[in-house]
This record gives sequence, structure tokens and C-alpha cells, in this order.
Amino acid sequence: MDQATLLINSRYTTPQHIYRTRSPPPPPLSASSNAEKSKRLEQTFDEFNESWLVYWNAYIELQNQLYESLKTAREVTWLGATDNAKMSEINAAQRQLFSTMPRRLDYVPLGQINRSMDYALSKINELLTALFSEKEKCKRLEDAIDILTDKANKTKQELQSES
Repeated sequence: MDQATLLINSRYTTPQHIYRTRSPPPPPLSASSNAEKSKRLEQTFDEFNESWLVYWNAYIELQNQLYESLKTAREVTWLGATDNAKMSEINAAQRQLFSTMPRRLDYVPLGQINRSMDYALSKINELLTALFSEKEKCKRLEDAIDILTDKANKTKQELQSES
């Protein structure tokens, strides 16, 4: 029997488990002082900032990898050029695609920040909406990666069968 549980035999035919808590429940929020609330809020923002740095590092790592993959895939498309006209056509199409590519983010100082609770909550909601959208777009990216991987493998097999 697990040490964290107590076995109680009662009118039930099978024993029922009651789980002990390892620490007392937290005090109700109304009993907290302003200093405790302030400390909790500060800790929450510290934890958020740490998670933002983890997100930032993952974002930069992914962005760099995407640029490398895009560059390599671009070079592979050139291999399909059978003559100068086809090469020119591929270059024109790629130039148009690259002209629509968003620029990398530049640092811009935030300037004056509204520190009201309503503004903070609206910014958090804005972030949550953006993250949800981002997650959906990552799913689309995963699908696109699967398709490109499949086509790259097929192309590789064709090239190997030719040699």
C-alpha cells in the first residue's frame, strides 16, 4: 500500500482510498496581505519572463533553421532547370516569393508603457490570441514539412535510379 494513502474499510465492498495532502491548503486569497499579493504578482511576472526567454530562444532557433531549410530547398528547385529559360522562370518566381517574405524583427524601444491592470489584461489576451494562431500555423508548417520531405525523398529516389 502506498504511504500517501489511507485505506478505509466501510460499508463499501471494495476499499476506498483517501489521499493525504503533503502540505496544508493555501490560505484563502482574502486573508493575504497586500505585500503577499504583491510578492505573488512579482513572482508570477518573473516566471513569465523566464518562459518568454525560453520561447525567444526556441523561436530564434526555429527561425534560423527555417531560413537554412528554405535556402537549401531553393537550391534544389534550381536543379529542375533544364535550360536557361527555365532557370530564368524559376528565378523570377523565387524573387517574387522572397519579396513577400517578412523581415526579421528589429528591436524597437517600447517607450511609455501603460501599467494599468486593464491594459495588462488586454495585452495578455492579445498574446494568448497570437499564441493560439501561432500554434495553428505551426501545425500547417508541420504538414508542409511532411509534404516537402516526401517530395525530397521521391526526388532522391528518382536521382538514385538514374545513376
